[in-house]
Amino acid sequence: MLKLFRRELDLPFEYYGDPSRESYEAFGFGRGSVARVWLDPRVWRRYAALLLRGRRLRPAAGEDTLQLGGDVVADAEGVVRWVYRSVGPEDRPSVREVAAAVSRRV
Repeated sequence: MLKLFRRELDLPFEYYGDPSRESYEAFGFGRGSVARVWLDPRVWRRYAALLLRGRRLRPAAGEDTLQLGGDVVADAEGVVRWVYRSVGPEDRPSVREVAAAVSRRV
């Protein structure tokens, strides 16, 4: 999946996957329940909004669909400066929040 995202997004910075999920655990990215991940109306609203904007849903293809994600910003020395822990699959920080974390000089 990461290769697909890399090709589609063409982002100007490094990003990494973690098939063993060790970093997910280290950063406190939990697992959601089936009810929270698949049945919660917030998730279906998010999927509907994506579909209305022309996005296509992709099969999970062996992914752990209950693993919740998050975002981490580290500086050039590898010091973690900001962490966002998602509480559900639709819970993502805004671009403004991530940009502010990247531009901060802590």
